[in-house]
Amino acid sequence: MIARIGVGLFLILGISSVGWTQTRNFFRIEKKLNVAIFVFPGMQIIDYAGPYEVFGQARANVYTVGEKLDPIQTAFGQTITPKYTFENAPKPDVLVLPGGDGVVDQMTNSAVIKWIQVTARDAQQTLTVCTGSFLAAKAGLLEGLSATTFYGALDFLPEQAPHTKVVWDKKYVDSGKIITTAGLSSGIEGSLYTVSKLLGMGSAQAVALNMEYDWHPDSTYARAMFPDLSIPPELSSALPKGFYLLNSSGDRDHWTIAVRISGSEGALKVLENINTSLIKSGKWIRSASKDGDNTSRWNFTDRLGAKWQSVVSVKQGQGSDLLFALKMDRI
Repeated sequence: MIARIGVGLFLILGISSVGWTQTRNFFRIEKKLNVAIFVFPGMQIIDYAGPYEVFGQARANVYTVGEKLDPIQTAFGQTITPKYTFENAPKPDVLVLPGGDGVVDQMTNSAVIKWIQVTARDAQQTLTVCTGSFLAAKAGLLEGLSATTFYGALDFLPEQAPHTKVVWDKKYVDSGKIITTAGLSSGIEGSLYTVSKLLGMGSAQAVALNMEYDWHPDSTYARAMFPDLSIPPELSSALPKGFYLLNSSGDRDHWTIAVRISGSEGALKVLENINTSLIKSGKWIRSASKDGDNTSRWNFTDRLGAKWQSVVSVKQGQGSDLLFALKMDRI
């Protein structure tokens, strides 16, 4: 039995795969790209691993470059060792700048910024992932261009790049020699786009298919455009301890959140605390329309000037549990 399983895996992973009629069999490259990924302490794992996978699948020569060859601890405690240093790294066709909490320290490292400037100048393409855009900004690569970054950092990018148009509604932005992406998984999207730009759309499609990645180049998904970002933090702070998120979903025009609250406080008391906190926040305005049972209605204007209505409700659930619901709709 074990022998049969072993043979089966060998056929699946090895010999028989070359005989399958699949898109990847049509994938040919005329030039093997050199792709350098800058790595540093505190880097987000998916920010470098996502592009590494995509460019590796595109049969590029992918390698990591660090200021030193010392082991690096990334986010969540993963440890990696750079393959090259600034002094001996091969010249890349593509330079990848990941993001993460460690970006702040790298922005004050003159050796890092100098290396980015020189390497990006000679590369065909520079790709930033997440807050890696702040490294590009510090190196002067975003001057006069459009760029995006991690949704939680969009408000701060103008401080570092005052002459850059910050884009909120796209997962990646192509500004010529530099492509910037939004956060985390957006690096996969940006890498696939970069492959399509340098090697052709068919090559990128073949890579996505082999990764079993549902790639939609024309997708309008943008985390920064979802209305839950307009929820005042005072709302969740007003909930009693012991609450559990059941659902948070929606789109650019609607959003729904459901929370189970454990405890003995009554629904009306919890709703009263929420209402008081929202009034104090000053971010939402109590609606003049009549509230329903155990509900309150609120209006607000988002940063783009769009008008919204939110309905908050707290009702009895199973046993002593309460159910909190928030429904947001563009007016």
